[in-house]
Amino acid sequence: MKRFFLLTPLIFSLFFTSCTPHDSIDDFVPEYFVEELNIWDFTIGDAVSALLNELEIDQEDPTVSTIMGFLKGYTSKEIRGVAISYRTVDPFGEPVLGTGAFFYPKDLNPRGIVEVPPIAHLDNGASAAIYLGRKRFFEEAFPVMLNYITINPDLLGVLYTEDIPRPFLHDANTGIVAYHMRKAVEEYLMLTENYRLDNRSTVMGYSLGGASAMSIAKYYTTNPTGLKVDQVFTGGGVYDGLEAFRAYARTEKSDYLAIPTVIIAMDTFYELGLDYSKIFANGMENPVNSPDPAAGGDGYAYWFDGTHSSGSIHRRWGSDLRSYMHEDFFNDEPQGEFLKLQECMQINSLVYNWTPGPFLNINVIHSGEDNLIPVDCADLLYKVYKEKGCSIQYNRTTGDHYEAGTEFMLTAMLYLLAK
Repeated sequence: MKRFFLLTPLIFSLFFTSCTPHDSIDDFVPEYFVEELNIWDFTIGDAVSALLNELEIDQEDPTVSTIMGFLKGYTSKEIRGVAISYRTVDPFGEPVLGTGAFFYPKDLNPRGIVEVPPIAHLDNGASAAIYLGRKRFFEEAFPVMLNYITINPDLLGVLYTEDIPRPFLHDANTGIVAYHMRKAVEEYLMLTENYRLDNRSTVMGYSLGGASAMSIAKYYTTNPTGLKVDQVFTGGGVYDGLEAFRAYARTEKSDYLAIPTVIIAMDTFYELGLDYSKIFANGMENPVNSPDPAAGGDGYAYWFDGTHSSGSIHRRWGSDLRSYMHEDFFNDEPQGEFLKLQECMQINSLVYNWTPGPFLNINVIHSGEDNLIPVDCADLLYKVYKEKGCSIQYNRTTGDHYEAGTEFMLTAMLYLLAK
């Protein structure tokens, strides 16, 4: 892992917080917030310990030990986590109940607001709201350790919407569902704390959350939301689905089986009518939700029904894409049944369908050795955005997807400490 420096002067800013004014609203009726699902009170020290254990970070690492040194005496600060449900829409525009979790310092004297969408969970038992109900501190909540209100939308495909696929790489729906979550948090804090949320956000996300973070910033800045985004930290993401498919076709390898989920989601929400016998191979194309191959099971309908973990799926199908993808997949350009995916992939390309304004700074990190998401995606994003004159910085680092994820988190923490 790369070391970070110039840290000491930045961390002093942690102890200087800003206050958002409190206003009262008589007879306030929420438009988005529906229900409080769970509450969890803990301290920053609890969160720090849980995160270090979860990530197996060496506390003797110079960067980590320096941060911990400055957090001494601060770790007793009390935090409240809340899981909620709220009104939003699915990719068809139909009303549904979304869920998510958010965290805030109980003294309501935060340093700002950070929104962090989720990674690509393959089972519907994993989400921010579910984790909070289990009193589990998860990686995407890390900004609260630095005294930031932290908002973690589940997006869709879990709890009240677990009957639909998670809409991976669905740019427009990601943006609007995250926006509705933010509005629900705003309403909740007005109702319970008489506290008005500020209209500025920093947006951060890694892996699938990297593309989702970009979609959130895009939605906030291209629609009349009244919200301002000062910075996007994105890492390890898929910013153009076709570019990712081309890279996977070349390497013929992926250690995380998200490709079928992306295809199933696109087929569902764009009503493509895919013939899965021409998308998958070697039994993955089997359409029956059963573990029995003789009954037409043990294929995509069974393994991607939301009840299987990423680990169990990988143990069954492995990293070799040739073991479950149709031969037409292995081309530079879409062939055969994959041509049906081309248009919706283009529609959801963040590379070609958004030009961020010059005052929105985008910080990208991606490893050239990433074993889950092709670095080609970040290379393309950086190239095209630089040509457009966007404010973008790119750290093409080393290490696998998880090692780069740790570096991403530490880099993001440095930025938050400096704000």
